[in-house]
Order: sequence, then C-alpha cells, then structure tokens
Amino acid sequence: MAKKKSSRPPHDAAKTALSKPHDAIHRASSEDAFAAARKNMQRRYPSPEIDGERLYPLVDPAVSPGFTIGRQDSVFAVGSCFARNLEGALHRAGMTVLSRDPDLGQIGESVGKASTFLNKYTVHSILNEMTWALDRDSFPGEKIIYPVGEGLYCDPQLGLVRLPFALADIMDMRTRYLDAMVQVAVADVIILTLGYVEAWYDKELDIYLNIAPPPRICKAHPERFEFRVLGFDDILGALEAIYALLKAHREKPLKMLLTVSPVPLASTFRDMDVLLANTYSKSVQRAAAEAFVADKADVDYFPSYETVTLSNPTVCWARNDYRHVSPDIVARIMSNVLVSYMPDFEAAGAFHGKPMTDDAVFATARMLVKLSEGPELAALFRQNRHLLRSDEKLLGQIADVLHAADLPQDESDVLEDMVALSPERPRLLQRLISTTAGIPERIDRTRALLALHAERFPGRAAFRARLERSLDPVDEQP
Repeated sequence: MAKKKSSRPPHDAAKTALSKPHDAIHRASSEDAFAAARKNMQRRYPSPEIDGERLYPLVDPAVSPGFTIGRQDSVFAVGSCFARNLEGALHRAGMTVLSRDPDLGQIGESVGKASTFLNKYTVHSILNEMTWALDRDSFPGEKIIYPVGEGLYCDPQLGLVRLPFALADIMDMRTRYLDAMVQVAVADVIILTLGYVEAWYDKELDIYLNIAPPPRICKAHPERFEFRVLGFDDILGALEAIYALLKAHREKPLKMLLTVSPVPLASTFRDMDVLLANTYSKSVQRAAAEAFVADKADVDYFPSYETVTLSNPTVCWARNDYRHVSPDIVARIMSNVLVSYMPDFEAAGAFHGKPMTDDAVFATARMLVKLSEGPELAALFRQNRHLLRSDEKLLGQIADVLHAADLPQDESDVLEDMVALSPERPRLLQRLISTTAGIPERIDRTRALLALHAERFPGRAAFRARLERSLDPVDEQP
C-alpha cells in the first residue's frame, strides 16, 4: 500500500522543522555575533603564519571558565577510565580527590585498585550509580549480581565479570561502593568523562549495563539482553537526568567539568570498521555535550578530547598501543584546568606566554624531545630554565636535540646546567667547552671553562691544547 502523501508542500515542512527554537544551541543578534567575533582572539583556525603554536607541534586549546575552583575545593571524578588520569593529576597538584581511594573492604582490596570501579563507560552507567547512591530505595540489590558458575558472580555495573565471593560479601562491597558514590552530593567539583555509546541493556531489570554481560549468561537468557548504540537524544537525556539529580541532592552550588574521553573503543559489536564506530561514538557524545552545557552556567565543557586527538600521535599515546593516553598529555591537560579555573594557583612555569605547572613544563619538554623540535625546545628552556635545570637526563636529551638543530647558544646554556649537576664528568665539561668555543661572543667564557678544566682534570692537557690552538685564529683577528 502506497504511503499517503502530505498535503503540506515539502518546502513548508522543511521551514517548520527549521523554525523550532530548541534546534539551535546558541542564538545571537547580528550585532552581538559580530561583536563576539571581534573580541575572540581564538576565532580563526591556526595557520603557520598566525597562532600556529596553538596547534603545532603541541595542541593548546583555549578555555573560557564559567566558574572558578578554589585550592581547597574537593573533586569527585566519575566516567570512563580517563577520569582516573585526571584525578591522579589533581591529586599530585594537592587537590582533595574524593573518588581516588574508596574503601570497598576486603573484596575491593583483592580485585585491584578500588577507584577503577568508578570507571563508567556509558552515560547511563553513571546515571544508574548516582541514582542508586542518592536514592537507596531505587537500588535493585542482588538482582544486578548475576551468577555465572558455582560460587562465582558477575557485576556488569562495576565491570567485574568474575567475583569468587559469597553473595553477602559482594553486597557489602556494593553498599560501600554506593557510600563512596554518594560523595557526588558533597564534592565541590564534579568531573564527568563520557566514554562510548555502545551499550548493553537488561530488558528484565530495565537498566543499562556498564559492560557487556558474560556470553554464558546471554546464551542462557537469549531474550534478556540487548545491544544498543546510543543516539544524541539518549545521551543528552541522560546528562540532563544526572544534572537534575545532582541539583536535587546537593546543598553546595554545582560546579561540573564535562569532557569526552579521548580513549577510543577497543573493539566494536557493530558490523563495521572500529575506526568508523569510534568516530561516531566520540562525535555524538561531543555534540550532546555541547548542547548540554549551552544553557548551564555551572557546567563547562573541557577540551581533553581535542587536546589528545589533534596532537601528534607520536606523543599522544602511552604503551605504543594507540589507546592509553600519555601521562605527558594528561599533565598538559590538567595544567590547563588548574591555571584556567584556579585564580589562586601559582604556576611555576610558562610557555608561549601562558602559565604552566611544573609537571606540564617537564611533560612538554619530553614531548618536544620526541618530536625533535629544536626551536620550540630552546624557547621552552629559556622560559623555564629554573625548573628544567634539575633533571640531568632530560637536559641531556634537550642538548642533543638542540645540537642537531644547530642552536649552539641554547645548547651551551643547557650544558652549563648539566656541568653544574655533574662537575665530576670530564667529557661533559669538554662538550660544553667545545660548544662554547664555536660561539664568537663567548670566547671569554670558553677561556674560563678551559681554566676550570685544567683545575678539575689536570691530566687531560691534550684536550685543552687542541682547543686552545683552535681559539688562536680567533684571537689574532683584528
């Protein structure tokens, strides 16, 4: 049977659809739009001629904080495994991180680092645990613990597929877990990281799971579980539910940082290339995040995803697996958080005119070494010599890159600090002397270093004689 055609002209239907006010996440008059463009210093995409350092060799996206974070504020991070990277960096920065070491009792201690149980890979998993923690009557109890064998259980919400413990002990651990999760109501700052959109649904319990149910359970109950790929409305709806839940149960003002995890899908349940499945997963969550924060002054999107995915893969990934984010990238991301959101944070370093934590300075140096970026390394060293001069191994790597880039003056400065750290190494002092000798304006320094060499290593006269002969033509010039 043929479909009945609408009497409304196609262009009228399209006009009606486009006119819905909720379709646009931002609206501004022409006057306001042009005014915003004029004052936006990051309006244009970087090019080699303008703002190129914001994109190459290391990405540095700007943020516009909608609120501030105090140094004494507590933080609770929940979401994908990338949340653990962020909370670790915040802990090292001296922040109070309530999600870092939850007390999950004997079971928690026996199955690994307890904070990893806060890994929630889909937005509905986050919503589930927050709801159960803040409204205990909603908790399904033993129903979410699936038996998988004699004396073995599975908790797909916590990502635990093999629990060889008594059910009563598992439920005790579960209660402790919800006690830890309830701190989302008292933490000053909530960090939410969105993982992926491939989700499993328990139709019997009417809940989304955090991980796929074990195959043997699916085989035993083929109609109970369903694989779903979340869409924009699914994600946005769950985010709105999380927001409403937190607002209802908190006495403190809400301050939330939302980000999309850059960690890609390990594999997909869809019949497509995992590269395509991952692109959809991240893109739809990024889009939903933008819509979610658009009308909320107490929620900011933070560009962790962009920082990683726009950066050179050579420095992005740890373990050489293209999935685990490098600690150096994390250090730069958290430096961006701290200096952008904390007015009382005293950054020890700086680069390209922007304050930077000392961790981020060292991380930036290591990444520039990997990329053999001589000029960038030289600029970083000049601005942060007071920090970098403490790490002799890193200084050696920097000196090698500067040598290859034919930057003798900067190489000489680095070698000066290395000699100060290891005055007993003759070859190191000799390298410094040789480098300095090639810089005409540092002849006096070369002479002083040769005298120092004679004092420290009198038996290496041959080296000094050779260097002094090379200096003679310079001395004879008019």
